[in-house]
Formats: sequence, structure tokens, C-alpha cells
Amino acid sequence: MDCDRSVPGSVDNPLKFRNQDYESLRRGCLESKSLFSDPEFLADNSSIGMPADPDPSKAVKWLRPKEISPSAVFIEGTTGTTDICQGQLGDCWLLAALSCLTLHPTLFAKVVPTDQSLSEPYAGIYHFRFWQYGEWIEVVVDDRLPVRSGRLLFSYSRTQNEFWSALVEKAYAKLIGSYSSLKGGNISEGMEDFMGGIANSLPVSSRTPRVLWRAISAALSRGTLISCFIQAPSWREIGKVNSQGLVMGHAYAITNSNKVQQESGEVSLIRLRNPWGFVEYCGPWSDKCKDWEKVDSAEKKRIELIEAEDGEFWINVEDFSTLFDTVELCSVNPDSLVEGQDVPSSAWTISSHHGSWVPGCSAGGSRRYRRSFWKNPQFRLILSERDEDVDDDDDDDEDEIGDDDDVEEEEGAGAGGGGAKAPGSR
Repeated sequence: MDCDRSVPGSVDNPLKFRNQDYESLRRGCLESKSLFSDPEFLADNSSIGMPADPDPSKAVKWLRPKEISPSAVFIEGTTGTTDICQGQLGDCWLLAALSCLTLHPTLFAKVVPTDQSLSEPYAGIYHFRFWQYGEWIEVVVDDRLPVRSGRLLFSYSRTQNEFWSALVEKAYAKLIGSYSSLKGGNISEGMEDFMGGIANSLPVSSRTPRVLWRAISAALSRGTLISCFIQAPSWREIGKVNSQGLVMGHAYAITNSNKVQQESGEVSLIRLRNPWGFVEYCGPWSDKCKDWEKVDSAEKKRIELIEAEDGEFWINVEDFSTLFDTVELCSVNPDSLVEGQDVPSSAWTISSHHGSWVPGCSAGGSRRYRRSFWKNPQFRLILSERDEDVDDDDDDDEDEIGDDDDVEEEEGAGAGGGGAKAPGSR
């Protein structure tokens, strides 16, 4: 999906969010020997988007990385899934997608440009790229981060010295409107915005465990980002830990698949990561399970088994199929999970249409509500076969449905609302 460098909105020539140009802003800060302070995303409660805690001991301070840790770095060594831990914000959906992204350096570099560090020349400014409605957008932020009691309030790295994930989270919060706007979202939304790809959901029950494992393995080998979650029975159950150590209504990243040999035969495993950075599955094949005692040490080394409370763990595919409900996938190119096989690329076409709804021209709806009908989206469909029994729609009947004021308000909120895109919308 990459475009020519000269095309606005391509990954090499992204659109400037709020007309902020990273290079010119950074150059100005270096020339004036000052650190960047972002006027478009203030270091105050308006950017957090939640009421301030009245308790003075819980006051939020905005500090730069080296004010938090003297040994702060942008990236420490290489990036990995355990670089990202969820803070006091319900954005597991976003961080699970970001964990998946770290497994693909080329895709990661699209979102997190490689020309950034906390070393000299340092100007306190960073930039990141996100895919929005068919175009890449560059978002600039300063590196002042919300801190409470000396610790980052939101996303952080297990090493405590690494800050790239906290800054990506801040940039995405700025794009959406505030940190609080990140609370609750769609996993596939985050994956799409990180890679400009095509997302789809796969009900776990639609495949046998064996076929599901092959499908996940094939998708991982193609560079597909994959996550999963357990559907909570009710909103009251969201965030609760079940008897297997899994969090209900919570997003997990799928980071690997593999097989190990034991005396009784071959076992198909899937590796998951909890964005919290802790609270792990405690069933068969979990980190400290005795099942691993039956596996040769060379096998454990081959699959990089780490017995640590880092949020990452293995689970056999049979238990995964029983415990999880949905797998979310996002790929740069359309692919299929039918028996884990690819569909030939010639079977797919991708097109992108840019434009706007024009009153009285390209948008439609009931003319009874003149102030809002033109805001309704209009879709063009081509039917390849005609139904045997076709009943004509009666516009007059549609006009009689609902109260005038109620319908008009609903149309305006659903189709004509402005502002930033909410997580989960598309």
C-alpha cells in the first residue's frame, strides 16, 4: 500500500497533523536551544481528558524522560513485545496491537521513524505516523509525559528506562483527542492504524483446533498482526481474571506459534502476551507448568521459553480454542484463513475513493429532514444477480417512521458528527 514519495499521504510523504512539520519545528528548537512544548496537546488535564484527582498526593506532573530516569533512552537495544506495559488506562486494545507490531521491524519503522533518540542533538520533539482513512498522517509530540508519584501514569516499558512506547501512546492520544479517548476500543482498529492494512475477525469456534493452529501459523509467517480476546459475559465481568488466569474482555497479542515434542507426541502451541506485562495464564503449558518438565531443554531453548512474570506465555491450541472467542487479524495484503492457505492475489482487488458528501449532489436520505438528510452516507452497490421476488421500497412509508426531531437528532449524531475518530469507528 506504499505510494510514491511525491504523493501526499504516502508513508514517505505523510500529511501533517494540525499542520505541524517535524523537521522545521525541531530545527527551530535546536537553533533557539530550547525544548519543544507542544501548543496543540498541552501538558495539562485537558490532554488527559479525565477529572483531576482532588487528593494533592495524586497530582499529575508532566516530566520529560530524563527527568523521570537519568538513564532514559528512546529505544534500549532492540524493540520487543515486552517493551510495552499497560498503565492506568484501559487501552489494552491499542497496546496489544503495538506488541504485534514490534515483531515486524519494517512495519514498525513506518510508525516509529528510526531517526529518533534521547541523545544529542536533543530538542524534546518526536514524530510518529498512523494510517487514517487511506492516508498516512504524521503526528508531532513533545516528550512531556504524565507522571504520578514518580512513575509514568500510562504506558511504560519493563526496563523503566525506555520511552518509545509511552511516546507512541501519547501521539495516538493526540490524534484521537485525549488519553481518555483511548479507553476501550477495537483491536483491529489499532492494527489497521499501525500498518494501513485490512482487518478481519475470525470466530475461534469456526475452526477445529488443528485447522486454527495452521491458520494462525500461516498468517504469522505472512507478517499478519494477530490478537485475540475472551468475550466477557457482561460489562461487569470486563477486566476480571478467571480461574485460568486470563482476563475477560481483554486484548492479548498473539506473538508466535510452534510445536514441541514430548514422550506422548507432538503438541501445538500458541504464544500470547498480556499488555499489562503481568497476570499470566496458569493452565497447561503455562510458564511454570510441569508439562515443560517432559520437554527436552533444547526444545525449550528453540522456542525461547522464558519462565518469568512478563505477561507472555504459551498455551496449547486445544485449550486456546476452548477459552478464547475471537481472533483479530490485520494484513497489509488481503489473505484468507480457509484451511490456512493463501488465496491467489489475482482473486482480490483493492480500490480507494477520496471525496466528500455534497448537499443535494452526492449524499442522500429522507428529504423530510432537510437540515440533516444530506449528511447521510451514500453507498453504490452492484448486484450480480436479480432476486426472484423484488418488492419496491416506498419512500413515503419510510418518511412516516419515528418522530421528526428524534430522527433528525439521531442522523446528525451518527452521520454528521465532526471531531476526531473514536476508537473502534471506521
